[in-house]
Amino acid sequence: MNDYQLNQIAEDMAREILAEVAEYGGDASDLAHEAVDGCEHVIYHAKAHAICQGCNTDNGEQFLADVGNPDNAKSRNSRPVTYDSLATMIAYGELLARVILAIDEIEGDA
Repeated sequence: MNDYQLNQIAEDMAREILAEVAEYGGDASDLAHEAVDGCEHVIYHAKAHAICQGCNTDNGEQFLADVGNPDNAKSRNSRPVTYDSLATMIAYGELLARVILAIDEIEGDA
């Protein structure tokens, strides 16, 4: 996985989200959260690790900081923080940021 590939995934997701909004209505941002939350690159640990290892994850790491310290996450969720869970959270934040950016860019071109 590299930044180009991740940007392509984000752009494809953004186009699907905007098509759904055009056909059925709804909020693109809400749909982006739902789409990224169920994306194979987030739910499968190996794919999340590939994003963390091969892509710029500045936005994903900022997302992790924004949602709270992993030590606090353990006490809130009663689940231990693991390498896999951190990779998933970073991949989610990174992909979400890229999908939102792609939506903004596509809407700006329209």
